[in-house]
Amino acid sequence: METVIGHNVYGDGRIVVYAGKGASHSWTWLADLFDSVPQAEAVFVDESEMTGALNDGCSRVVVSGGDAFQIARCLSRSRFGTVETFVRNGGHYVGICAGAYLPLPSSVSPLSEFNLSTTKIENILADFHTESGYSERLSLSYCDRTIVHPVRGEVLLDVFGELVAPLYGGPIFHEPSVDEVVFRYTGFTERSQFNIGLKEATGMVVGKPAAIRSRVGEGSLLLIGPHLEHPGYSRANVIFLELLDINAEPGRSPRAEEPTGGVVDAKLRGALADLRVAISGLENRSFLVGRKLWDAERLLVLHRAVDSRAQFIGSSETAAIVSELRLARDALVRSDDDSGAVDRALDALMSAARRAVNSRFQHPPASDDFIRAHHDSFRNEG
Repeated sequence: METVIGHNVYGDGRIVVYAGKGASHSWTWLADLFDSVPQAEAVFVDESEMTGALNDGCSRVVVSGGDAFQIARCLSRSRFGTVETFVRNGGHYVGICAGAYLPLPSSVSPLSEFNLSTTKIENILADFHTESGYSERLSLSYCDRTIVHPVRGEVLLDVFGELVAPLYGGPIFHEPSVDEVVFRYTGFTERSQFNIGLKEATGMVVGKPAAIRSRVGEGSLLLIGPHLEHPGYSRANVIFLELLDINAEPGRSPRAEEPTGGVVDAKLRGALADLRVAISGLENRSFLVGRKLWDAERLLVLHRAVDSRAQFIGSSETAAIVSELRLARDALVRSDDDSGAVDRALDALMSAARRAVNSRFQHPPASDDFIRAHHDSFRNEG
């Protein structure tokens, strides 16, 4: 068994999650998962807030899925330097999917500014072509080569026995010479969707590292291809928490009562309703923002991040969130005639979602007596 799950590897401290430009909707899965664990403290930041957050007593920084090139551009130069210093001084970087690509060795700018791991990837080809043209879900142009996504959806992993989790473009690692293999890909399920032939996908994926750990100075990198934090995979969620030394099964979070008494501001409720209508009107359209494909379903995930936490949004944040939701709605309505409208809508909706999630995490956990009294119900609802 190669799975490496230590105790107190990361120590205590707040978790910083990147949720800025280039990030996909998947950071909200981390928000939901950490929210389900009373002892998990997290803050969700954009690129402008990253440096301050890392200098404010955190122990881990997590970068999840999205457009690795856009994230790299936003974090390049001084911000990459801040992350590297944070790790070398004993901090821990957790990269998932796009976030796992960032520290890998690269000669392509701006990825070349963050070469902290020595491990290369298996899913890169020099002569890959597709008749259907460019597809974000199939491949990604990388200099004179192509990063290929051989399979999408469920894959099998060897984490304390057989584990199922989804893969959405994350790396398949080459066998490392220095870094440590945490767990491997072992196969597929009936729900695996193949972008290349089964034989070719099997050769590229099965038996190859799915997660690695790199030691950098006093700290470490934990780089994970599949999304163990996906809300549809509860056992994978538990394993992910254990990998981060958060030893609790997810369930309903016993945080303090909402400051609004459960009453949602009327303007906020209206802005959420109007935005939902605008998103629903997109029907089957999709939009390429940077190198990342967005559609109505992914936008609704960000909408739900706000809607599900509306009762935790205090008056100090309500006006800003309402303004951002309305900006997003107006931009989407104009998206047929304005090529930059979706970008503006996404920026506004991302900001609103970050504000809502951070409002939720500002409320401290309930008392230990309350947590113990409700432990079983929290676990059963997970």
